[in-house]
Amino acid sequence: MIAYSSTMHAKPGKRAELLALLQELVDVAIADEPGTVTYIFHTVDNDPDTVISYELFTDEAALAVHRDSPAVERILPRLRELTTPGSVRRLDPAIGKGC
Repeated sequence: MIAYSSTMHAKPGKRAELLALLQELVDVAIADEPGTVTYIFHTVDNDPDTVISYELFTDEAALAVHRDSPAVERILPRLRELTTPGSVRRLDPAIGKGC
């Protein structure tokens, strides 16, 4: 399993637009990415413009299907327009329930 976590910060007034754009990515993951096990975007109670993602892929091939998809290619530039710089981390699931 391969996991990623990212933190995004919506530009002022862009939160709803950011969440709608992320929903497009979730819809594609549901429809076309069987190796994308978990693809969740969380909002933060006391920081409404921050969105944190958690993504879990079965293997490198599943990650490549997601990363190289036409949807990601189309949406990524739009995400950059709606957000200020955040962070992305690749994680190695070690222990836990559901991985």
